[in-house]
Amino acid sequence: MTDPSAADLERLAAGLDGQAYAVSLVTGQGRRPHLHVTNRQATVLSENIYCDGQWYWWGWAERIAPVSEVAAAVESVARVLRVLGT
Repeated sequence: MTDPSAADLERLAAGLDGQAYAVSLVTGQGRRPHLHVTNRQATVLSENIYCDGQWYWWGWAERIAPVSEVAAAVESVARVLRVLGT
């Protein structure tokens, strides 16, 4: 059975710039679905993003944006994972 939050995570993944970020949807037995997002220019800039069906969350349990505001979530992820000076 698939987690419905995976569809929300896929929508977020689709909004992220594939040239700038490597994005993987992580799923599996006993694992909570999440996106693993890495800046391609600086791989140390990497985060896991979760979804509870209402909000996108950083791995450190801070809200990013409601799932209804994918563009705002994309903007927040890009801001946090950007290389300074670019």
